[in-house]
Amino acid sequence: MRILHVNAAYPPFLGGAEVYTQAISERLVRDGHAVTLVTTNAAEVEYFWNPRKRHVSPGREQLNGVQVIRCQVGHLPFSPWSFYLLRRVMTIIARWPVNVLPLLRRLASFMPSVPEIQPTLAALPGHFDLVHGVNIALERPLLAAWCYARRHQIPFVATPFVHIGERGRHDVLGNYVMPHQLEPLRGADAVIVQTDIEKKVLAQLGVAEERLHILGVGIDLNEIRGGEAHRFRTCHGLDGSIVTFLGVVTRDKGSFHLVRAMERLWAQGRHVHLVIAGPLVDEFVHFYKRLSPATRERILLLGPVPDRDKQNLLAATDIFVLPSRIDSFGIVFLEAWAYGKPVIGGKAGGIPAVIDDGVDGLLVPFGNPEALATTITHLLDNPALARAMGERGRQKVITRYTWEHQYTSLKTLYRRLVEERAT
Repeated sequence: MRILHVNAAYPPFLGGAEVYTQAISERLVRDGHAVTLVTTNAAEVEYFWNPRKRHVSPGREQLNGVQVIRCQVGHLPFSPWSFYLLRRVMTIIARWPVNVLPLLRRLASFMPSVPEIQPTLAALPGHFDLVHGVNIALERPLLAAWCYARRHQIPFVATPFVHIGERGRHDVLGNYVMPHQLEPLRGADAVIVQTDIEKKVLAQLGVAEERLHILGVGIDLNEIRGGEAHRFRTCHGLDGSIVTFLGVVTRDKGSFHLVRAMERLWAQGRHVHLVIAGPLVDEFVHFYKRLSPATRERILLLGPVPDRDKQNLLAATDIFVLPSRIDSFGIVFLEAWAYGKPVIGGKAGGIPAVIDDGVDGLLVPFGNPEALATTITHLLDNPALARAMGERGRQKVITRYTWEHQYTSLKTLYRRLVEERAT
């Protein structure tokens, strides 16, 4: 098959959607398929609205057999404030009781602005058998992919990674299910969702249930294993228990609340370290600077970490915590489970469908440092329970969440769609 993948970002950008796209693209290539990947030159999420953030050069390159084409991100005048304002305006317009689809389509060309993406797609040589668009949060590339597929009458698959947020609230979900975002999902030949929670929400919003496929994500156990706990502890001089946060360090991921929860433990005299690893966004940097010197001294702030350092960190971790409200799945839970670690997640988004509360991890309400502190203390005080939860998580990964399982299902779906279109 000749496959076209389109995503707003691609490694070296760090994110779940990017890990997913890279994993399936490279496996397809190893299976003998040709994969072209059209993306942007963003190297971190804030670059989509802030031209001063990290990015790479636009252009073409081959990465592990995948033909990668990076288009330049454009920026509105007065960015990032103009981007924030426009996004807010769009969520308000989306609730108007009139047909706002034409207006939202036009405004979506700035979410993010990628002026060259349509000309780049139009200039691609040859014929593709299938188009797969990823990530509806930064919808411009996915919308362009859908238009390309319709124009060429090619099967279109979407993996939106819809963030549901907290039950009963619309402030997160509203950024993912505006009319112009639902349009390509309703028109797709297949929509890949991560959990039954995401599937139910999209079905209620008019995406045909028979086109919704729960495939989820996975990890490669051979790639993630091999970490050395003593090496990490020795390198950083840590001798107590380690609580780890791994991911983009934002408020919505729960990093702020984790710090406040740890302050409660430290006030009780607990000898426990907090390690925060992942790309730092401006809002966390400002938050961190306002913390007391005593709190900052107890936090090991690593920023983005190479794979080997991440493996060593996971091996050294005692409890993994991601109390997020914006994860549609949370691939980092799988990575922690691969090392037999107990996990704590937010009771929001798709996480309750990933963590079996009380079995292989624990769930806490988003934004509740007191409940989070109590939950961390419970696991620290009950190491046998923590080990049992981590082991159950490890078994879950082995039986359900390796890329061998997920990729096989994805490839089967691809082939069926291509064969159906051919007949």
